[in-house]
Amino acid sequence: MPRIRTGATEMSEPIIQSFLQDFRYGVRILRKSPGFSAIAILSLALGIMAATAMYSVIYGVVLNPFPYRDVDSLMSVKIWSPDQSGYRVGYTVDQFLEIAERNTIFEGVIASTISDVLWSSQGEPQRLRGNVCTMNAFDVMGVPPLIGRTPTPADAVPGAPSVAVLGYKFWNRQFGADPTVLGRQMPLNETTRTIIGVMPPRFMFRGADVYLPTIFHRGQLPEGVRYVHLLGRLKPGVTPAKSEPDLLPIIADLKQREPTAFPEKWRVGLLSFKETFPSGIREVLWILFGAVGLLLLIACANVSNLLLSRAISRQREIALRASLGATRARLVRQLLTESLLLSTLAGALGAVMAFGVLRAIIAVVPPGSIPDESQIVIDRPVLLFSLGISFFTALVFGLTPALHVSRGQLVAALKESGRGIGAGIRQVFASNAMVVAEVALSLVLLVGATLMIRTVLAIQNVNLGIRADRLLTLRVPLSTQRYADAAHRTAFFEELLRRVEHLPGVDAAGINAGMHPFFGGMETSVEISGVTQTDTSPVVIHQVSRDYTKVFGIALVEGRLFTDNELASRSHLAIANQSFVRRYLPNSDPLGRLASIPRLATAPSNITDNAFQIVGVVKDAVNRGLTSEIAPELYIPYTITGTANYLAVLTNTDPTSLAKAVTEQVYALDPNQPVTDVRTVNSLLNDWEYAGPRFSVVLFAVFAALGLTLAVVGVYGVVSNAVSQRTHEIGVRKALGAASADVLLLVFRFGARLILLGIGIGLAASLAIARILSNQLWGVSPHDPLTLFSVVVLLLLVGFLACWVPARRAMRVDPLVALRYE
Repeated sequence: MPRIRTGATEMSEPIIQSFLQDFRYGVRILRKSPGFSAIAILSLALGIMAATAMYSVIYGVVLNPFPYRDVDSLMSVKIWSPDQSGYRVGYTVDQFLEIAERNTIFEGVIASTISDVLWSSQGEPQRLRGNVCTMNAFDVMGVPPLIGRTPTPADAVPGAPSVAVLGYKFWNRQFGADPTVLGRQMPLNETTRTIIGVMPPRFMFRGADVYLPTIFHRGQLPEGVRYVHLLGRLKPGVTPAKSEPDLLPIIADLKQREPTAFPEKWRVGLLSFKETFPSGIREVLWILFGAVGLLLLIACANVSNLLLSRAISRQREIALRASLGATRARLVRQLLTESLLLSTLAGALGAVMAFGVLRAIIAVVPPGSIPDESQIVIDRPVLLFSLGISFFTALVFGLTPALHVSRGQLVAALKESGRGIGAGIRQVFASNAMVVAEVALSLVLLVGATLMIRTVLAIQNVNLGIRADRLLTLRVPLSTQRYADAAHRTAFFEELLRRVEHLPGVDAAGINAGMHPFFGGMETSVEISGVTQTDTSPVVIHQVSRDYTKVFGIALVEGRLFTDNELASRSHLAIANQSFVRRYLPNSDPLGRLASIPRLATAPSNITDNAFQIVGVVKDAVNRGLTSEIAPELYIPYTITGTANYLAVLTNTDPTSLAKAVTEQVYALDPNQPVTDVRTVNSLLNDWEYAGPRFSVVLFAVFAALGLTLAVVGVYGVVSNAVSQRTHEIGVRKALGAASADVLLLVFRFGARLILLGIGIGLAASLAIARILSNQLWGVSPHDPLTLFSVVVLLLLVGFLACWVPARRAMRVDPLVALRYE
């Protein structure tokens, strides 16, 4: 039966055949010049590699970090004050239940809180990261379990057995991913729970090891929990803008019942899930992605220049094809097909290289800076992105050479059979412009990298106000069931301090509810007797033992420290830092003044008298991170509430060598008491303070170095090509008496014009773009003159080095040979 051929088929077949013909011809061209092809493919592959790897991070951390159903409809209820920075999304159990029952905007509301969970397993007791949540948490989040089930209404019936759901990582780590774990009993916080399910790998809601579904009742503190995070799923059609009228009366009633629990001036609204649990490096990832974009443009300009140089040498071939009937569109398509072939090979190589680069990036991601649910892999969306930029780059670097060469003068090109084919004015201008762009873009990258390097150096040189080299710290989260009141908790820690201080190699030990230089145990407002306060910013409250300031080397300025008798009698005394005195008592003697802490009068402390007499002043020490301003702080005896849980040990030897001995003292006091976070302060500084800026520096520096390398290659290529094009002119100059120094100056003058123009444009662009980096900088101005000067000097040096090789070749030109040069 004869095949029926439609008009569309007849039209498409010549196009396909023509493309295949162009493709085969392009392969022959690339094979004909393997050196050229290798340089072009590698240059472009470096840019695609970096872009693919960074997009993988962006996609996993920023664009698609959470696996939860319709994550954009998950909202937290936030309350904030126009007079203060920050906001709150935490509520007491009673407040949560009030909002959950009265609201009309959510189809489901859950409560959750992260809590220390004691697992009394065989061997040493373990502290798990537990998520105490409402029974409906898994349904609202919209993710089914990997194995087993999640809570059902039957589990909420009074008297029903307590259940637990395991996180995937904990299940894999502790039970070897054994599916028979279902039905086992786990003693958690002295309550036996039955394991009913295991969640999938990406279900890491608040990074929990184990989820404790719990029934919440008014007036009760399930698992010792007082504050919970409220999260709701909006009903279809409800927007955040419509939420305020619904929530206002609820919060107003709560405020009337508990005046001190809410700001005097307050607002209420919704906060998206992505805003509630953001990546700590989201902004820097976008900046690095922009840096990768600049690197990719440099690579495109480099390859475009290479193609333009080669296309100029092929002008006679192209002119001959045109004379035989090839249209300009046909010639452009042929050249673009060659570009597409190059970019496809470069894209494949770049994607393969990106796998290795991605592993390196993940290795330097700061701990705790990305959501636990994030999955950073090269998957289908990332590969599609890589394919897309491969096609995009083919157009970017291929179109300019194709258009320039196809515009050439046919007759003139055919007549060029004597001295070779020189570049026209348009081609020379295009080639030079690309080199200028490469230099400018590389300067922008270098400025960004240098500013980040200076930021890291500034952070590492911060005066902490403490000693950090001989400090061992550990967390001892006491069970609220076994240590229910301040007296029992204090007795435990006092005996622990006594035991630890008698260990060989220990100079002193101290207790705190927080830890310098990272955070205090509590930040709250204070009231000073006889002082009218206009600044309502929170004060850091440290609940400490007698020797805490001695352990950290925080010197006493005036007054005195606490005595053992005062700690034992739970005396209401306080020690202020210098920032506290400057803010609240700048013109008066702080000693003897009373500072009230209203928050201590509320649960769980419930202290009737919350006034503390200031008996001493100590030097300032970093207390909210290295890049934050030192906050006013008060030190009060930890024995008053007994809520301290950090032990700090000052050693006269390597702190890590004492970790086991100190931990054993805890187990000697209570075999069922877990010990966590056994670290030196230096290692904590490295992970919590230095790792973030260092992550930015490493990637920025690598991208800048690649950009600089490509720019140098571009400068070398253009100058070398210019020398080749002007060999006849150089020979004439030397024949007329020009010295080698004159030739050297001629070449350097040509290269210098391009480099200096690129530097000028790059400086202007850097000054304009620097504001984008400002939030990531610390201790250095975005327009730092030293940074700009050093980068300019570096570019001049490497630029002139790139000109040196072709300049040397020009100096060795033989006039007689050059005069006959073709």
